[in-house]
Amino acid sequence: MDIAEPRLARKRESRTRAPTACQTCRLRKTRCDNARPICSYCSIQGVECIYPETSPHPTQGSFDSASNEILSRLGHITSLLEDIKRDGGSTLSSGRSIRSSFFDTKVQSESSPRDDFRSGSSHIHASTSGTEDRPDDHDPLKLYAANSPEHIIRWPVYDQVVTEAEKHIRSFLLDSLDSQPSSAVSPPRQLGAGLLLDEIQSLCHRYIRVIHPRNPVVDRDKLERYAREVTLHGLGWDGPSCQVLLACALGCCSATNFVPLINVHPNLDLVPKPPPSDNNLELAEAYFNAAKQRFGSLHTSPTDISCFLLAGSYHRHLMRPLQAWFCFQQASCRLEVRLRSICRKQWAADTDYHNLESRLYWSCIQAEHEMQSELPLWSSGLENLGYSDPFPSKTNSTSPEDKMDEDKSSPAKTQSELSLSESDESKGWILYIGAICNRRTVNDTLIDLWRDGERRWINDATRVIRRTADAVQVVDEWYHMTREQLVSSASQARDLERVQYYLWGRRVMSFEKIYRPVLYLACHVHLLPPEAQENTALLQEIFTHAQRGLNNCAEIIPYWWYQFRHEWIWNIMRSTFGAAVQIIAAVLSNFHACKPGWTLQLPPNWSALISMSIRTLREWSNESSDVELMRTILERMYEGTSRLVGRRPDSFPL
Repeated sequence: MDIAEPRLARKRESRTRAPTACQTCRLRKTRCDNARPICSYCSIQGVECIYPETSPHPTQGSFDSASNEILSRLGHITSLLEDIKRDGGSTLSSGRSIRSSFFDTKVQSESSPRDDFRSGSSHIHASTSGTEDRPDDHDPLKLYAANSPEHIIRWPVYDQVVTEAEKHIRSFLLDSLDSQPSSAVSPPRQLGAGLLLDEIQSLCHRYIRVIHPRNPVVDRDKLERYAREVTLHGLGWDGPSCQVLLACALGCCSATNFVPLINVHPNLDLVPKPPPSDNNLELAEAYFNAAKQRFGSLHTSPTDISCFLLAGSYHRHLMRPLQAWFCFQQASCRLEVRLRSICRKQWAADTDYHNLESRLYWSCIQAEHEMQSELPLWSSGLENLGYSDPFPSKTNSTSPEDKMDEDKSSPAKTQSELSLSESDESKGWILYIGAICNRRTVNDTLIDLWRDGERRWINDATRVIRRTADAVQVVDEWYHMTREQLVSSASQARDLERVQYYLWGRRVMSFEKIYRPVLYLACHVHLLPPEAQENTALLQEIFTHAQRGLNNCAEIIPYWWYQFRHEWIWNIMRSTFGAAVQIIAAVLSNFHACKPGWTLQLPPNWSALISMSIRTLREWSNESSDVELMRTILERMYEGTSRLVGRRPDSFPL
């Protein structure tokens, strides 16, 4: 460690020159020679060299007041992280700049050894400045280990209730592919062109109202124009027709009648099922099948790229994570081809086109990061492109293509329609930015916590506690800031409930993962070094944070039972499994009582909570084979735990 200190000091000193580096070098985290008008690296690579003081891109001042407020509050969060770093409380990603870590989407991934998941060991490689370097700091397999419930069930506390075969499962989804019957998905219904066209405009409006605010990957005005053209002239075999069909498919599979659960009844058996959904999956499959027939005609236009993002979103709604991953990879690869082929000077000077591609870039990165947290797969590498935007650019209501191609005979929008559009776009922008910030913050924190795995936690419990507290503080700052903005922009009471529920869900899912390391310490306190076991203050902090994590797990299980179909439903299934097995860990830890006087306070209805989690998995088990595998494993763990502690397991009513 003493040898490494001077090296870290030199890295910190070099970063003092970062504000004068060009944007490409700042994004790559490499030294810039500051040559004007173009630095050596940009000259060799043939890319546009943009210095902050001469950047042609829109500045913060070009945003509206609401956007300025969002960026200002995000700046407060990053300043908070900078203060933590200066105080020695946290050093994310081996001394990287926390401000760049918060906004930067460059997930660096060294081709490091992928074995020894169980031991949690890691191999830290010296990073260089080569363009192809993928440092181990952001190995996606570490991110997967930090998020995956597959890794939790390898903890020693489960030795008596988990089989060796189950401990060797690396991915419930990938391990269950062979057991999935080939006929699991029935052929979609074939509808005539007339029937497909009848509902296009209403379904596109439904998509814009329900899906678009949370995931604004299309130009709203352009989609409405495409829908009118398809209705008047019929379907073509091009990107616009494909985009319309995908929007219709998403509109069909989305639920508009869901109202979030407000209060949970103390008797979980009395918690109702969610109401029957008003979606139409059979019709959704028909629209999606028609869209798939047009995938072969897609190329690299923004509309074509957005089609693959919409297709990935549709697969996520239907709990097909691998198919969603394939679509997101297609979108990322096509966007990379587009960005490498266009004239960068003309592109940088065209604000409207730049904004559109900026949002596509960030949507692709966000989609890959969301999936990588739950799948042990490597990204497309789009984040290594050297894209110079530090944050997505806000879209304009009308793109240049629309300005040129707008049908002059189209009726003008009324003032009420315009105000509704502005409200929806503002809300969508807040949700979009909030989701990106949440994912980047949580990913950086989890990778930092899991860099050396359980052995590091045991040997440095103080560090785990400090990082956990810092991460919780940052997530809370993000949640309250974004919620405040949404409350002021939501137009209807039901809409307000839904968007607040969306934000709350992201917050508690983040906590469910952030608290895992400290819960591990509480459940394996007997493995701590002797001096740590005698440190009463340290143990008090461990059990205080672990108790909060346990309470969070108990809180989310009923809400994950009362669910509807949406883009994150597969993640919800994995989260309810993770929460249930953490409660089981606390039960087993208390039963063994390895450290007398130090136990976690179990939820009084812990048995009913695990039973409810099993029911949730059973409810959705027909959708994906890995959900059924999680259900059977959780049932065996619950029954084994009940036998150990001398408790009769609850039944699992349907």
